[in-house]
Amino acid sequence: MHTVVTEAERGFFLSMLQPAVIDAGGRHGLAVEGLQGWKKTDYFLYSSPSPKTKRGLTVMKKCLLSVLAFACCTPTGLPAAELEPIENATLIEAGLNDGDSFKVRADDKELHLRLYYVDCLETAAGTDAELERIREQQYHFGLEDPAAVVRFGKQAAEYVRQVLSRPFTIHTGYAFAPGRSATGRYYAFIETHDGRDLGHLLVEQGLARIHGKTRPAPDGTSSETVLEELQDMRSIAMLNRAGIWGETDPRLLPDMHKRQREKDRERKAFKAKLKEKRTSCDNPLGLNTASQEQFQQLHGIGPVNAAKIVAGRPYRSVEDLLKIPGIGEKTLEKIGPCVTVGS
Repeated sequence: MHTVVTEAERGFFLSMLQPAVIDAGGRHGLAVEGLQGWKKTDYFLYSSPSPKTKRGLTVMKKCLLSVLAFACCTPTGLPAAELEPIENATLIEAGLNDGDSFKVRADDKELHLRLYYVDCLETAAGTDAELERIREQQYHFGLEDPAAVVRFGKQAAEYVRQVLSRPFTIHTGYAFAPGRSATGRYYAFIETHDGRDLGHLLVEQGLARIHGKTRPAPDGTSSETVLEELQDMRSIAMLNRAGIWGETDPRLLPDMHKRQREKDRERKAFKAKLKEKRTSCDNPLGLNTASQEQFQQLHGIGPVNAAKIVAGRPYRSVEDLLKIPGIGEKTLEKIGPCVTVGS
């Protein structure tokens, strides 16, 4: 079947080819934000095996200052944590599994993984957060019926279940991925049994958008090149009306994109107000689940210490924070009532 669109409609389709890029990261080490051209990148300082000693703490502080100066004053930086390949992984059937986030078994360990680069459609509409994401995805794809989002979300989950029915390879640097999982998730690349990247397959099938955390691919391909490859695949999927693109109405895109931009501006302004420090501990933050931005709301915790808290996971008790360089008894006394290791 051939679909005829006007030049204006074609322009609206092409306007969707600008990906959302979020900084890369890793679990092991201290995250230091820097700027590399227009792209936000994380740099990492690997810590001493025994940071408790005074000498180790002094060395780490000096190194951290050096990395901060380097990242802020030069166009290049230190690479993110290296990716670890784990072969012969298998998919675990779990209720929270969807197209871009699922549980796997690898080397006798159970891991909850989140794919780099791609965002699949929601599979449920049970919470306010899910409803908001469904609306955002509806606007992105230009859908008249929001129910199509959940329908194709379930289709993406089933597609992944079939593709990963045979053993596959995981490539992960154990960068923490925020989400609904109580045990925590890690960003990863998934290489299928026949050598294909799962994220690329999902975009190719019209079952995901290019949106999310990025980093160089396992074979060393730069994130910029990976994004270009994904954009090409998305263009083909759009022209072929593959997957959810088959229900896109180009006539709806201008108004939907305008409304989404307004929502994004409103959210950005609201987020800026929330940067103020927390004055109440009625809802303690989970040390193993809260985001870096949430930790920065605690008195005495800035961006560097917040990143170190995230990198120091998992925690078994609040007192484990004393193992983090830069967090002493006084800081723990202030923030202790505002954090928890419970669910």
